[in-house]
Amino acid sequence: MRARTWIAVFLFAGLTLAFGKAWDAGLFDPPPPPLVDTPQAVEAGKAVFLYRCVSCHRDVPLSKRVAGWSPEKAYETIGRLPSVPRGNMPAFPGTDEDRRVLAVFLAALGAGRVAQPAY
Repeated sequence: MRARTWIAVFLFAGLTLAFGKAWDAGLFDPPPPPLVDTPQAVEAGKAVFLYRCVSCHRDVPLSKRVAGWSPEKAYETIGRLPSVPRGNMPAFPGTDEDRRVLAVFLAALGAGRVAQPAY
């Protein structure tokens, strides 16, 4: 084959490989829906907190730690719990919907709109 043909074949193969890697990395996924701060989401997040978090956070107040957090900041932090400095946290075991409503609850907790459950 001619040199131009080989160049075209390798270029096509490289682009195909790059596209596949980008696809696997989720670069073509639609963005997640926005986090909506509603009373229902806060209550659902409180339920997730009681189920997933209160066993360790019963005696660890979080309101000062999450003060000023937006739901988006809380969502991002929940997604990287094991790497949070001084956090000593396991990975969040819930679903993405659990993570979303927990983020809304934590933002409301940080804003002082709800109290941290202790039971």
